[in-house]
Amino acid sequence: MRKTILVPLLLLAALPAFAADGPAVDLAALLPPPPASGSPAARRDLQGVLDVQAHRTPAEAAAARADEAHSVFRYADVFGAAFTPQELPRTAALFARVVAYDKGEVKAVKAYWHHPRPALVSHAVHPLSQERPDDWSYPSGHSTLGYTEAVLLANMVPERRAAIFARADLYAQHRIVMGVHYPSDVEAGRLAGTVLGGRLLADPAWQADFDAARAELRAALQLPAEPAAAALAVH
Repeated sequence: MRKTILVPLLLLAALPAFAADGPAVDLAALLPPPPASGSPAARRDLQGVLDVQAHRTPAEAAAARADEAHSVFRYADVFGAAFTPQELPRTAALFARVVAYDKGEVKAVKAYWHHPRPALVSHAVHPLSQERPDDWSYPSGHSTLGYTEAVLLANMVPERRAAIFARADLYAQHRIVMGVHYPSDVEAGRLAGTVLGGRLLADPAWQADFDAARAELRAALQLPAEPAAAALAVH
């Protein structure tokens, strides 16, 4: 089991063991290819980055930098001050595993496409952080993680489904604000994260850990153990 920086190791030792691996997903077979270099679609993609860059405010830049964290606790905007790793150790442990799982799945598909980041394509792009040259652009790993987390959170707390996915949208959009991803990267991340989240929900090896985190989170939010039927409806 990998170490996590979100929860002390002694606390993790007291928690149930998490699945060593999640379900393998061939994202390269599921996602559309990124825009081809020099194509009209690639030019539109780059222009999307430049348009956001031209209008980003200091407040947006600060929010985007804060969202560089690979942490489910960026969803505190939705759940409030009690949504912390200290208050929710089982939730923290589950989503630390999700981070590790997502990174592995996204790394494979990024290596498959070898799609360069915006700043490597155009000197007009001024990113707010520097990414490694070999950390390819497509799909956005942050976006993938944000939507994987959103799928799981929305199934834990369906009463807040709309707010959860709105926050995932913002988390993903901030990658364009940062100047490190194209709109197509973010859209591919949305698709990938939705698939990965669905696979985790269906994986029996993750079910007990998901249920434990779900119960912990709902109790912290002072919600009933089971949501009302109306909350489960898709709007």
